[in-house]
Amino acid sequence: MTSSLKEKLKTKCMDIKYLMQQVHDASTEKEKDFILKEVESQFSVLSEFDKKKVQKEFLEGLDLKLKEADELINKVDIAIEISQISKYVSLSKIASDYFGKSKEWLYQRIKGYSINGKRAEFSESDRKKFSAALEDISRMAHETSLKIA
Repeated sequence: MTSSLKEKLKTKCMDIKYLMQQVHDASTEKEKDFILKEVESQFSVLSEFDKKKVQKEFLEGLDLKLKEADELINKVDIAIEISQISKYVSLSKIASDYFGKSKEWLYQRIKGYSINGKRAEFSESDRKKFSAALEDISRMAHETSLKIA
């Protein structure tokens, strides 16, 4: 643990976002333990009002992290689901016919690639359009199967 980190912890100890980042960035268990002990030490001397404020900030930060994790899981689920059909359906054709875009554009959103420093993702209307495209293709496949049966 560097002395500069120790000093920063002392001056910013109850800055919850900072502390959460420091615990996350700690490279060893020893560093994490030090940070957590420093938090406990600083927390114990706070007034009840300040303790409640810190707890509220912590819970808000935790809620935000959980929301971010949930969004990431949903994006991964979409990528997994689409990978199963992409063996049989041309995503390039979906991109051009339904969105007027390139296959790269569609893959960037499916995989959540970073574009110009920002994560590419489907807008709500694009998500609905993609779902409608898959339903349309499903309907066409069903109609074709009935015709050849």
